[in-house]
Amino acid sequence: MATIALPIFKSRISPVFDTCTRLLLIDFENKQEIARKEFDLDNFSLSERLRVLLINDVAEVVCGGISDVFHAILTSSGIRLVSGICGDVDEVIKAHIAGRLDDPRFFMPGYKASDRE
Repeated sequence: MATIALPIFKSRISPVFDTCTRLLLIDFENKQEIARKEFDLDNFSLSERLRVLLINDVAEVVCGGISDVFHAILTSSGIRLVSGICGDVDEVIKAHIAGRLDDPRFFMPGYKASDRE
């Protein structure tokens, strides 16, 4: 089973992970969604956000933007990061499952595929 995390605002990917107030965690097995959990992160520090990810065995974060500091924290913790992503949450999830997050319609404004690490 793999778990991904998506910072959300209403029904869209939140523009900045560091300051998002809601986090959606999705458990997948064999490319099929098996469970969803949502967390309120209002006023959570970066270390508290990391703790939520680690406790829930998050393997990957799909987000819009992220600070260099939090990016380094996540990657040093073994969490894969896919940044520069925007759009409707359900469409992003479908594209992620299909391996199509490289479609420019999911890129944050000013973002290029070559920006992704």
